[in-house]
Amino acid sequence: MSGKNYVAPEWRYKYGDKPKGKRMRLLSVAEAQLANHFLRRHIRHTMSNISPTRYQPNFVHYHDTAEKFWMSASRLLRAIKRTPIPSIEHGSMDELNELLNSIFSDEGWRWVRKEISQLKKRENKTRIELSSELVARLKRLMEREDLRSIDEAIFHLLSLDVTLRMEEQLIVEE
Repeated sequence: MSGKNYVAPEWRYKYGDKPKGKRMRLLSVAEAQLANHFLRRHIRHTMSNISPTRYQPNFVHYHDTAEKFWMSASRLLRAIKRTPIPSIEHGSMDELNELLNSIFSDEGWRWVRKEISQLKKRENKTRIELSSELVARLKRLMEREDLRSIDEAIFHLLSLDVTLRMEEQLIVEE
């Protein structure tokens, strides 16, 4: 089966503890590719000395076990990074997710999910510098047109541009 249809399994909580809120999920294919560098950096045994509560006790206390987990997870992450999403095998993703569940504690996985969420936000947003005069003009437009955000104001201006271009096209055709 291809990675395109892969559904991330649920996180297996340590000691079978059930969460009070929404259950955490392991990685989807897109998340594994997005967070590849971050995960490879944080699955090293040396990181468990810095924040031991983020890692399973076996990973923290047994260096040989940690090395095996790290080597296997790194190999899978490199392979997933190089492979197009539709070509990624479910078995590879299941194996990676199993290793991640064995490396991170519940608290650590919450932290990983939060970091992945931040990576997703950074991937979807772009920062544009605007002069203070332009920002003031946009805010006046927002008040006048009853818009709630600068994104809405820019979208409003872009839709006006499309309308003007369509009207120009009609005039030229007549």
